[in-house]
Amino acid sequence: MNFTDSLDSCIQKNLSTKNPYDPIKLAATTEKIVCKGENRKYFGFWITPQNYKVGVATGYTVGCCLKCVFCWASETRDDIEKSLGFYSPEEVFERLTDFVRQKRRLNRIRISDGEPTIGKQHLIKLIELTERSDITEFILETNGILLGYDSDYVKSLSQFKKLYVRLSLKAGTPEDFTRKTGAIPEAFELQFQALRNLIDYEINFGVAAMSADPRFMSPIERISLIAKLAEIDPALVLKLEEEMAVLFPTTKKRLLASGWNLDGPHLPVLLRKISFLKRFVQFSYEPLRYVGCQKISLRYSVKAIRELFHGI
Repeated sequence: MNFTDSLDSCIQKNLSTKNPYDPIKLAATTEKIVCKGENRKYFGFWITPQNYKVGVATGYTVGCCLKCVFCWASETRDDIEKSLGFYSPEEVFERLTDFVRQKRRLNRIRISDGEPTIGKQHLIKLIELTERSDITEFILETNGILLGYDSDYVKSLSQFKKLYVRLSLKAGTPEDFTRKTGAIPEAFELQFQALRNLIDYEINFGVAAMSADPRFMSPIERISLIAKLAEIDPALVLKLEEEMAVLFPTTKKRLLASGWNLDGPHLPVLLRKISFLKRFVQFSYEPLRYVGCQKISLRYSVKAIRELFHGI
């Protein structure tokens, strides 16, 4: 069975709202395959320039507890038997620090691609090695499911001073969470509980979401997401890193297999009709960070003055 066939069958099984899965159980099942004691499966090791000025040495893990339709991860997210093999924390650390030694000014390492929090023993040991080294920062990219489920996991991470957690939110409502990930709607709250746990244990973190992209989030869902963040801490709204989806080959295959509509149903009608622009332009919502700026709108200032003159 090739990747497209296995991916199609995986999505048909897991991305159906009629048969949603429990991501906690999926994490446990996945861990049995991708972890052996402190050793863990990896797909590859590279220097990643994207979103980082200097770059970051990145380890790409195998296996995840969510099946997001817009996921950019390699095919090993679904085909967890495929990998470079098992690596000890020491071997992973050596691979990543090799990149650091080779490139001037590179001093951060990152674990990404699959779900790095699957395999607690491996992750804790890897961060411990970082703490004792000259590496300045360890970036943990996660969906937060396990960190929301197990507060003791977060507590064990709080001992590390070089750790930075980047938590990626998937949706603004339980229904949209299930539609995008295939997981049970009850798991929706786990991501937000993870944020609360990170705050409680004073861990340095950032929060991201695919909320700038009209193809994956409606204006109403975006408002719901913002409201959820504001309930936890209003500062999280301005801290939110809003992302646009990058349609990598694996992403396109997942979207096609799931039947996702990429025609931009939340875009203005005129923009939807100018279809040729989609080849060159990505349309985005206005960034939330402008809310925190002392930026004056000339349009609304003139409107307010006009209304004052008319006694409205």
